[in-house]
Amino acid sequence: MNKDGLLAKTITSAIGSVLTRLIGMCLTIYISNQIGAEGVGLYQLAMTIYMMAYMVASAGIITSISKLLAEELSRGWIFRARRIMNIFFIMGFTASISITALVYGYADFLSELIIKDARIVAGLKVLSLSIPFMTISACFKGYFYALKDIMKPASAEVFEQVVKFTLMVGLLAKFGNSELSIACTAMSLSITLGEIISFSYLFILYFMNRQKGGNRKDEGDENLMPKIASVLMPITASSYLTAVFVLLENTLIPMGLQKYGMSSAESVSLYGMVKGMVLPLVLFPTALLSACSTVMTPEIARATTLKYKGRVESLSSRIIHMTLLVAFFVMCILVVYGQHLAIAIYGDIKVGKLLQITVLMSPFVYLEIVIDGILKGMGEQKKTLEYRIIDAILRILMMYFLIPDIGIFGLIATIIITNVISAILHLNRLMRLTGLKIDINRWIVEPLVVSMAGALLAKTFIMDIILSSFSSHVQLSISMIGATLFYIVVMSMLDDNIRTIGYAQKS
Repeated sequence: MNKDGLLAKTITSAIGSVLTRLIGMCLTIYISNQIGAEGVGLYQLAMTIYMMAYMVASAGIITSISKLLAEELSRGWIFRARRIMNIFFIMGFTASISITALVYGYADFLSELIIKDARIVAGLKVLSLSIPFMTISACFKGYFYALKDIMKPASAEVFEQVVKFTLMVGLLAKFGNSELSIACTAMSLSITLGEIISFSYLFILYFMNRQKGGNRKDEGDENLMPKIASVLMPITASSYLTAVFVLLENTLIPMGLQKYGMSSAESVSLYGMVKGMVLPLVLFPTALLSACSTVMTPEIARATTLKYKGRVESLSSRIIHMTLLVAFFVMCILVVYGQHLAIAIYGDIKVGKLLQITVLMSPFVYLEIVIDGILKGMGEQKKTLEYRIIDAILRILMMYFLIPDIGIFGLIATIIITNVISAILHLNRLMRLTGLKIDINRWIVEPLVVSMAGALLAKTFIMDIILSSFSSHVQLSISMIGATLFYIVVMSMLDDNIRTIGYAQKS
């Protein structure tokens, strides 16, 4: 791992992703405090249509480019790599312009058909203008991931979030007390401007760092479309299905809550509470895991192309182990401190109660993210598509029947059960392909016991006894730091791999 700097690149990508997610989390908290749960719900509904449109335009671009270019460059075929990039630029530009025109032109129709709320129309039109910039930026990011140049896309994401945060704070300070439709439009404008600035930054970096050389005669002039299609189509199909299913999910939730007996405003508020407040806290660590998965996909593709089966198994084992170390710690921390965190961040204990239940899915969500990246690197796009379809159909069916019957707990049950099933399917496939063996004691028992013990001890002795006379924010912060230090120290004593920081010495 040291040899090709994979550890350093993973850490770089992880730092960038964590910073990006942290800024996004701060922004979410600011938004919720400015416009309330109903405003957050309305904003999330607008983002649902927007992200569906973006997924249709850019589906599979980053993963496909990083995988295809990694394979070509590992053989020294620079000319073919450039051809692949040009093809993706043309496809991305054409698709994104078409989608932008459709969303902008039919924003009224889409808002009425899907969301049934005209307050998002202006914001949706503004958001649609960013889709071409986001799509071409995805091409640039895939290129840099294939080159193992993680710093550039990581810095672009952090820069983009800083710009969005600055603009959104400024615009909401001016329009946050206005009607929710105006506040939604102001937030949409900040997102679009952030995407344009991020695109400009990546555009400059790409043209300063394009690969040169290569020879048409040596590398051949064959049609690359079949090869591109074999990688892109399964990922694209998966993304399209995901977009459709996510759209169905996000419309079923408020509709189901209204059938359960809530008013329209109450259902949108509760939807905003779950989607905009609870899930961002639960999924915050996925920034780290998604970064690892993104770096691992081209690395696994190289190892698979060169038939280094042992390296594939070794990398898979290590990333899954580290994923579970993170997952069980996050789960225990949020179970123990969930209500205190929710009060400190959102001023709402109801968010904390939902958080303590929802976080039980975190080990399975985190596992699915990293294993999905590994399987795609191994060329298993069709299997990941199959699992995505199973997960989505089950999720929609459960939401349709459970939410009208038992309300928000139907949604939580759906989220937990479907994530467990999806993670098991992904893990089982990886074990079959690589011969991976699960170390139950090191991967599950030790991190679960140590993290829960650390959280309970820190809360009892630091928060409830030693710092009982201090403010709640001080109690919470120092107690969680104590729990974290306890976990790191004890797990370092139990596990040599943690002591050597990501197994670098073992490779």
